Amino acid sequence: MRLLHFLYICCFAVFSVAAQSESTAARSIQLSSQQIQALNFEFLPKDDWQFSTFRESVFNSSVLVLEVGDKQAPPLLLVHGLGVLGMQDWFSIIPELSKNYYIVAIDLPGFAHSQSPDGRYSPRNYAKVLAEVVDYYMTKPPSVVGHSMGGAVSLYFAGKYSEKLNKLVLVDAAGILHKVAFIKPISNVPKPNSKLPAFISTKLAQLNDFTTGLIEEGAIDSYLSELLQRSDGAWKLVMGDTPNMNAALSLVEENFSYIVANLTTETHIIWGESDAIAPLRTAKVLNSQLANSELAVLPGVGHVPMKQTPLAFLALLDKALTGAIQDVTSGKVTDKQIATFHCEDQHSREFTGHYRHMIIEDCHNVLLKDVVAESIRIKDSLVRLENVTLAGAELALNIKRSVVELTNVSIDAERAIKLNESRFDGAGVMINASKHAMSVVDDSNIIFSLSTINSPLYQGLAHDAIEAEKGIVDARFKSSRTH
Repeated sequence: MRLLHFLYICCFAVFSVAAQSESTAARSIQLSSQQIQALNFEFLPKDDWQFSTFRESVFNSSVLVLEVGDKQAPPLLLVHGLGVLGMQDWFSIIPELSKNYYIVAIDLPGFAHSQSPDGRYSPRNYAKVLAEVVDYYMTKPPSVVGHSMGGAVSLYFAGKYSEKLNKLVLVDAAGILHKVAFIKPISNVPKPNSKLPAFISTKLAQLNDFTTGLIEEGAIDSYLSELLQRSDGAWKLVMGDTPNMNAALSLVEENFSYIVANLTTETHIIWGESDAIAPLRTAKVLNSQLANSELAVLPGVGHVPMKQTPLAFLALLDKALTGAIQDVTSGKVTDKQIATFHCEDQHSREFTGHYRHMIIEDCHNVLLKDVVAESIRIKDSLVRLENVTLAGAELALNIKRSVVELTNVSIDAERAIKLNESRFDGAGVMINASKHAMSVVDDSNIIFSLSTINSPLYQGLAHDAIEAEKGIVDARFKSSRTH
């Protein structure tokens, strides 16, 4: 009996191993040359490229996977953005990359030659798919290169599965800022806004190249957006067979502030200077907010640098993959402090320096860059602030009837910001206020992306868009916390 029992156990163990092996093998199916030809790629793959279908468990769908190169070489995972081509966006540079790397590229669920399952094509769901692909196809953590939406997906993947990757490379990553700030640059038709004064609307129409139209109408507190986020049934009904819309809406609804605030993975940011879809502002904010990053910019290049300037892009990518983050300290403004700076009726100008007080009146398309000051007062103007430090005043930033965009701005004051009939768009803003961070005198639009507020009324991340009529608004950012 003991012998029979032992033989039974052995047989069961062998059967279990065989079944597990069969199940594992069935999860990935290699494609034949005839099957590859039937895919009708727009760009012809090389003969040594291996394609397989992989059954992922997040959507329970089949995705197309490409493997190129020596499996003993350093692994590299390529993640595509929106569009019908999927992984084919990488085809032109894969032959060069495969000389030194083992390449894995996929068509994400819903795109190109992968199935289009039901569900939300969100960065967090796609990140889970990437985790399964890495576990199955790679024996050690790869460097992950993500473009556009794929950059956002890769960023989320790095934040949630930091142990599964070596380095992160973001290429013109889209959808990282708050959706209102993100959609605005790619909207070309100015839209009216019930809360925005006519003065501001007029100035925006006159200076369309500075800020290309207001999209707050329908974007802030949108009932449809809230309904879609709450109801899977409504999501499926509205999305239907539109994977690009599904992925795009899922992308802009994602809050990356917690990911960015806590990511320590070595991150290299490569960006086209003339990108109109994911403007360079996003790259600057990411480089400022990420703990371990560096930024390389391709002059005159748009949203798809690996296609537009493949040689220049490959040079930057090679540097990112083989090098390390350079410890570069940004230059501090060392000019002697000027007591008061007054800009009046000046347009399309850039100012830098070290000031006590700055007054900007009737000035449009003005950039304040690398500025250190105690306070800035802006009235009837359109102004951008970049790499600005405000400290030492009771009220740091006083904005009246103006449109102001802040990128990587630090404010330390009793009262940080006061708004009066204005539009405020802050990304990468850090506020320390001993009394309150923001007060509103009259109707104003407020956008925060990847920002931090520390005041007696609120301490935490700020990634939100609100309309405010009057009063102190610090407490209204509590809804922006993400865990």
